[in-house]
Amino acid sequence: MTEGKRRAPEELEAAMLSALENNSSPTASQVLDAAGRLLDRILQSDCESRASALDLLTVDALMTHALEIANGDPESFEVFSEQAMRRIASAG
Repeated sequence: MTEGKRRAPEELEAAMLSALENNSSPTASQVLDAAGRLLDRILQSDCESRASALDLLTVDALMTHALEIANGDPESFEVFSEQAMRRIASAG
């Protein structure tokens, strides 16, 4: 799931894949959508418990992954990153 030299811990990888509905080759927009859905779900629940930690880490990892994918197209990266930040800022 994650690109680069380091892989995420297995549990985080599994949570990311689950949020992506087992899509192992998503687009940046699909990853952003998955992060947004998960964040909305977290914010609608009691996210103060320790059980929410993995979900919050998953949102963070999905956002990072979406930006990594989008970075592959420098011409649209700035627009995508701005869109991503607005989407997350308006969650909840």
